Amino acid sequence: MADILGCWRLVCAFEDRAGVIRPNPLYGENPNGFLHYLAGGRVAVTIPLGERRLMSSGDRRSATLHELAESARTFDAYAGRFTLTGPDRIVHHVEVSTYQNHVGTDLVRNIECRGEMLRLRVPPVDEGGVAIARWLDWERV
Repeated sequence: MADILGCWRLVCAFEDRAGVIRPNPLYGENPNGFLHYLAGGRVAVTIPLGERRLMSSGDRRSATLHELAESARTFDAYAGRFTLTGPDRIVHHVEVSTYQNHVGTDLVRNIECRGEMLRLRVPPVDEGGVAIARWLDWERV
């Protein structure tokens, strides 16, 4: 567990669609975000998606509903507890999230830690009959 503790910065995001590996377009050309694992078994993740635009107002309370919706749609964040369930598997137990449907759920990730690099793989999913595997690479800050 000590290997994963600390703060990590997102450096790249990939997907494998039926054997074709490419950068995950959801994260944009310059992926950004932070992942924190604390010794007490806590985790926090923040990831802005793609190239986010500034709002027309300098005060978010004055922003339009469309701008606020776009801002919420393009930012993922959650926090909670984590459990290592094996040498290469971690479960994030979500307690708060920008996507309310994730609260109370468990997000399972395969994990590879190699020195200052950390890779989290999402279990493959089927989208329209196409098998898709996704992963995020993080570097220690």
